[in-house]
Parts: sequence; structure tokens; C-alpha cells
Amino acid sequence: MCTRGSKEGSYEFFENIKNYIDKVNEAERSSSSDGEFSECDDFSKAWESSFKDTQIAKNICKELIILYKSLNNSEPTSKCSNNNKEGCGFFNYWVNFKISKNMINGTYCIDEIYNGFESQCSHDFGVTLDVDIIYNINKDDLYKMNILYRLYKIYTDINGILENAGDMVIKKLSSLSTACCTDYLVANYMCNGGNDHNINHNQFCTQLNKFKATYEELYSRVNEKGIEYSKNFIELSECKNTNVMSTALIGTTVGLIPLMVGLYKVK
Repeated sequence: MCTRGSKEGSYEFFENIKNYIDKVNEAERSSSSDGEFSECDDFSKAWESSFKDTQIAKNICKELIILYKSLNNSEPTSKCSNNNKEGCGFFNYWVNFKISKNMINGTYCIDEIYNGFESQCSHDFGVTLDVDIIYNINKDDLYKMNILYRLYKIYTDINGILENAGDMVIKKLSSLSTACCTDYLVANYMCNGGNDHNINHNQFCTQLNKFKATYEELYSRVNEKGIEYSKNFIELSECKNTNVMSTALIGTTVGLIPLMVGLYKVK
């Protein structure tokens, strides 16, 4: 059985999530290039049975190296300093997300695969993190964190469109807004449906409210851009009027709950 972490403050990194999304984007771009981090070849071969293919394992390895160094200003340290606890929290989340998303079986725990990554990449990664930095986020929290991350990723994409958009890019507003509605309605139901009341759930709902306030700041900017923008943008209060008819909330403890979007009002 995997050892699960249950740390207060595990959602704190969302306070700076827009910065971390930028760092992830850069790490993903950089990890696709060849020729760097030869030890990732060793990692991908050693753990190929746990991933969909060796190239995915190799790219994850490279991405984690680049991301961690970026989070620590290219000066890897084994400890989380007081001014970078959010960065370490985000790194732990990203380790959990990337590995769990790309595993083909549950034979190994997240921290076991991560430890294999550290041991195979001792030179390229250059640090052995303290044991309490990387832990297995329980599946319910990871599910909720993934929703929040996707919502903020959509926000940053829309923000980018508003800052510099061409005619073809404007049309992406509709698909991005619809995707936002899908995740937001699920998250909103989780917070207002009375499913659970533990501290991390409360943190999740607090962060969802902060996202809502952040997203609503886009409204005036969209309207200022004119009708071509506003007709392709869906405000959160309008989500119930979209073509998103139903979705499902799948969690380890809550089971499968159909969400008939038309039955729930978004406040």
C-alpha cells in the first residue's frame, strides 16, 4: 500500500499557480528537444514497464529536471526553504500528476517511481530531496487539484488571447470557455453538494472561489474587445446555458455521480 501524505497547506501553491503554469510550459517545450540529460535514457529503460512507452518516461524525466531547476533558480537544494514551500508543493503535485497520468499499471507508488528517477539521474538532477518533499497525494485531492490546474490553464490561455489575438485565435475562446464551464460546474457541485468536509476539501473550495474571482476579471476586458470576442466567451454564470448537458464526477470515495448541468445553478 502506498503511503499517502495529508499535509495542511497542500493547496497553497495555487496562490502562485499562474507563474508555475509558465514554468511548466517552458519545461514541456525544453523537454521535447534531444541531446540533453542522457541519464533519462537509463531511467526510461529501467522503468519502461510502468509507463506507456519509453519516450514518455524519458520526456517526463527531462521535464522534472528542468522544472525543478526552474523552481529553484537553477540552484537545486535538498530542502524546501521557507520562501519556496509553494514551489516544492507544486513540484510534488506535478510529480504526482505526470506519473499517475502516464502509468500503465499501479504496481508502484508515485514516490517509488520518483525515487527511481532520482537514483537514475543523480548527475543530471543533481540533488536528493528530503523524504518529506515528495509524497503520494491521495487520489481525491489529486483529482481536485487537477481540476483547479486545468481551470487556471484555461484562464492563462484566454488571457493570452486577450493580450494579442488574431481572427483565428479569437475562435478558440468558445472552446476554451466551454471547457472551463465543464470543469467549473463539476468543481462547484463538489463544493456545494455537501460531499465531504475535511480540511483539504475546504482548501479546494477556497481556491475555487479565488479562481472564480480571477476569471471574472476577464469579463470587462472581453467586452472592451468588442462583439467578436464577447460572442465567443462564456461567463461562469452562463455555463448552465451552454451545450454541456452532463458530465461525471469520479473520485475514489465519492463514486460516480452524474451531474445534470441544467439542474444546478451556478452562483
